[in-house]
Amino acid sequence: MDQATKFDPRLAPLTLQVKSMASPQALFSEKAGTVRAEKSNGVWNLYRHDDIVKINRHPAILGNGGQGGSFGNDNPLIPLEIDGDDHKKWRKLLDPIFGPKQMFPLEAQIRKLAGELIDKFAARGEAELHDDFCVPLPSQTFLRLVGAPLEDLDFFIDFKDGVIHPEGATVEEMDANMAVAGAKLLEYFVRFLGERRKETHQKEDVISVLLRSEVDGKPIEELDLLNIMFLLMFAGLDTVTSSLSCIFAWLGQHPEERDRLTADRSLIPAAIEEILRYESPVPSGQRFATEDIDLGDGLLIKAGDVIHAFWAAANVDPTHYDDPLVVNFDRGRQSHIVFASGTHRCLGSHLARMELRIALDEILSRIPDYTVPSVEDLVYDNVSVRMVKHLPVTFTPS
Repeated sequence: MDQATKFDPRLAPLTLQVKSMASPQALFSEKAGTVRAEKSNGVWNLYRHDDIVKINRHPAILGNGGQGGSFGNDNPLIPLEIDGDDHKKWRKLLDPIFGPKQMFPLEAQIRKLAGELIDKFAARGEAELHDDFCVPLPSQTFLRLVGAPLEDLDFFIDFKDGVIHPEGATVEEMDANMAVAGAKLLEYFVRFLGERRKETHQKEDVISVLLRSEVDGKPIEELDLLNIMFLLMFAGLDTVTSSLSCIFAWLGQHPEERDRLTADRSLIPAAIEEILRYESPVPSGQRFATEDIDLGDGLLIKAGDVIHAFWAAANVDPTHYDDPLVVNFDRGRQSHIVFASGTHRCLGSHLARMELRIALDEILSRIPDYTVPSVEDLVYDNVSVRMVKHLPVTFTPS
């Protein structure tokens, strides 16, 4: 495949090497332990935890927006593709909207939806857990939170797949396909936001809050609203789904650890953090240096360099973790880079953790003996996000 001039991590050599690997962790760990960093096609690939944290926190580092839009939208997505004071301004508005206090009231709703979804397949004794549970639970939760119509879920999923998993063998082909998907969403929200502005009844969903909010002393401009919604719609509909599929697939292959969680639910939060560390549902991210950065021991990132930071390698880095390839629920709180780190840390991490916790608790309550009948039947995809897109399970019918 042709990387072309504009860097896209989806076409990076290591990304393509692990594209469909069920267990890429050993390869990532070896990179972190023996290589540390290397240049490929003019791009710095960073593998070690401490190096990546330094980069993420450095004031001279730009995020995804350092080379322009990456997801079929020429305008910078807020807050992912903006930096500096503008980024701080938007995070000051958006962080409280997705803060723990705002997410807590959703718990009962998420638990009810999880139960309803499981009820649809619990009597069968088998399920395709990705399609039957991992997709609808976070997707429906997120659309309700945002205030977008549930009946348009298929449209939003098609958009999400179109910009995160675009078809194409070159950057140009992928950009063209992403642009088609992106244009459809922008057209949708121009109409939808216009309709929502006419409503007189005050609602508390994210769209309503944004329509009432001010930035720099004035209402949020239409283009900024569109760029916020563009990002929220694909970020909110993808990463939790992928994380759920990875967690359920791992536990389905490790029934003794599954049974341990069933017996002691207090271990669920620690187990989620540890499985996420090992699985790294978002394998990597890109950064851009605006000045020289010395990472020590002769590793110098020059101004203008593109950086491909492999969170998946950092999370199994043997220079940072003891026995990084062992999933240990008793490891204790150690920093991982599942939700990135530094300036561009994931906006939706509080919602994601709550959804993962409730979803796992409900699965263990209702189908506690579920297993993966054949590991060979699992289909992994590690490009953009790591997910188990075919996840058949069996269990005792209830």
